[in-house]
Amino acid sequence: MKTVRAFLSVDIKDRPLVVHITHIQQQLDTTSASMKLVEPENLHFTWRFFGETAITKIDQMRQTLQNLVFSAFTIEVGGVSAFPSPSRPRVVWVGVKHNNDMMVRLKQQTDSLLARLGIPPEKRFVPHATIARIRRIHDSRALGENIGALRDVTVGTMTVDAITMKQSTLTPSGPIYKTLWEIRAR
Repeated sequence: MKTVRAFLSVDIKDRPLVVHITHIQQQLDTTSASMKLVEPENLHFTWRFFGETAITKIDQMRQTLQNLVFSAFTIEVGGVSAFPSPSRPRVVWVGVKHNNDMMVRLKQQTDSLLARLGIPPEKRFVPHATIARIRRIHDSRALGENIGALRDVTVGTMTVDAITMKQSTLTPSGPIYKTLWEIRAR
């Protein structure tokens, strides 16, 4: 049975928004931590990570998510934070400042449809786009302060008009993403 490493995302395609995010990445304190910045072409809001998944299951998800009906909406992207917390960061991300609730509702609708396939809903969903992964912290206080200083930054706006199924191939230089299919707003 063929499998691929798969996830659902809301892609960040707006060029000015991507440029602004790369400027924020350049403001991260690389002296306080070794980190891997997410490449501009790989920026996205993680919708649902599945890991290694059978192609047949991905096809079933496509059929099921064809029932997802939503209208396009605009979000304001901004606010830098980290998982599990800014004081102990592993993943640095930008969030959603405006219409976060619409992202959450659409995610709940997605999870409800996926539950029909035996895929349980996630316990907690925080709309976010990963911008860096921390490899090693050299100065946790300085890094926490750096992330805190970017907490209120406004990045820009984008339209959420599709949810995309991606295949992720891991390589030594970073992941390579390939779009398998998308569900568009209607």
